[in-house]
Amino acid sequence: MKKIIIAIIFAAIFKTSFSQGQFKIRNDSYIQIGYTTYKALTFGQSTNLTTNNGNFAVEYCSGCTSSGNGGFNIWKPWPTAYSGNFLFYIRDNGNIGVGNIGDNSAKMWVSGNILANAFNLYSDQRFKENIRPLDNPLESFMKIKPFQYNFIQNKINKENDSLSVNINKDNTINRNFDQKLHFGFLAQDIQKIYPNLVTEDEKGYLALNYVELIPVMIDAIQKQNEKILQLEAIIQTLKK
Repeated sequence: MKKIIIAIIFAAIFKTSFSQGQFKIRNDSYIQIGYTTYKALTFGQSTNLTTNNGNFAVEYCSGCTSSGNGGFNIWKPWPTAYSGNFLFYIRDNGNIGVGNIGDNSAKMWVSGNILANAFNLYSDQRFKENIRPLDNPLESFMKIKPFQYNFIQNKINKENDSLSVNINKDNTINRNFDQKLHFGFLAQDIQKIYPNLVTEDEKGYLALNYVELIPVMIDAIQKQNEKILQLEAIIQTLKK
């Protein structure tokens, strides 16, 4: 008798949960919290009576990327549709995307600015081999052309649907470029001079390692300073 009563109580609880859409275990084994249609675990419920009523959601996406890299995705379907399809994404290979789906060319890809107190790169001599001076640093340095530019604001890439069923999710990658004026170089130009400083992501876009341009510039300045000192010595000799 007690078992029957307990069963009736649990049935009443789960019936209420089902009817209110607060908690649901579906026949296909998906668990939903605060959502009624998506194959995802969602948290929170908006007062706006629309299907996009989950403030945050987590999912395992088996086909989010064009290269077939599935992963764990934290996204934000509210307040508007597709408002945050990829807030934090961990690929099956361990690569991470913040504000995007990550990329095979980098352990972490961040769409937006990063604030930090310091960035320290390994540079211990004991980690290095084949150490030798730069080849023609001044000549190569003089070929580099600096520019000022603005980033295109609407440069986004279409991706496959995040969820294979029950949702038509228009996954776009917003690279979160700011509208400020920037000074820098064109990766295509540097690639012709220092191809080792340019990397290509899985969609063919180029990125530039600005940090390793610093030794090139310093070496070029030093070589130029040597020539200036030589010319000053010649001038002093002529004066005498």
